Amino acid sequence: MHSRFLPSAHRAGRRGPSHVQYGLFTRRDSEGLRLPPHTLSSAQIDQKSGLLDQFWTKAKSQRGVYVPELRRELADFSNPPFFLFDGSQLLLSLSDAPADRKIVLSAIAHTDLRDLQLKDYFLLVQRMAAQGEDTIAAAFHILPEPKFQVFIPQHSLTLAQDYCLVYMLLPTNQDFWVQPAIERLRAETDVTAQKSLLLLLWYAQTPDSDKATQNFRPAPLSPKPQKPMQMNWFIARTALVEPTQLAPRRAKNLYGRLDASE
Repeated sequence: MHSRFLPSAHRAGRRGPSHVQYGLFTRRDSEGLRLPPHTLSSAQIDQKSGLLDQFWTKAKSQRGVYVPELRRELADFSNPPFFLFDGSQLLLSLSDAPADRKIVLSAIAHTDLRDLQLKDYFLLVQRMAAQGEDTIAAAFHILPEPKFQVFIPQHSLTLAQDYCLVYMLLPTNQDFWVQPAIERLRAETDVTAQKSLLLLLWYAQTPDSDKATQNFRPAPLSPKPQKPMQMNWFIARTALVEPTQLAPRRAKNLYGRLDASE
């Protein structure tokens, strides 16, 4: 599926529910506005992709008009989920100011991942993590998707949900994510997400994160209880790939941008 999709912005004569109107998304309360891209056929996607390119071209030629409108619309999470992602990419192409990066990170945390190229989502979040932004909401957005996986050809690297989460958070200030990760782990019920959070906290290597991993115990699979440390050891050693086994070439990239060639 194309990462750009359904453009054609038409500016309303006066401000209505959706000022920058977006291809099929002609009015916020219209049926077409609510059509998720993952429900469309390949022919429909191909038909609309060219219109999206036209929309981007128009927006780039009228930066002063579209930048403030995009900022306003991306802050409205009732807009179509796909617009929140594609509009975010457009805004960043027009302005990479820190304030706009924060708008984008909030917006994309409300997207429907089924509508997106997962690699595009991952690289967008990881790039802003490398810039020091607070990516916690956007990173945690992948946790309900146990099959989240991306391939990075520049590094011959395939990342499942666990290392995607690590790459999207580790470059940032630990104050952004250690405590939220601990709290999410306590409440999380999905096994894949639990493993991802445990791996992330393993990398944190703080007293609080170490305590959280050591004391973690999932819902018991049998009446016989297991000691917290034993369960943590099983998860870290068996269910997860050991971080120490990462090739040095991959380990050094945990703090850099993955969309840049070495």
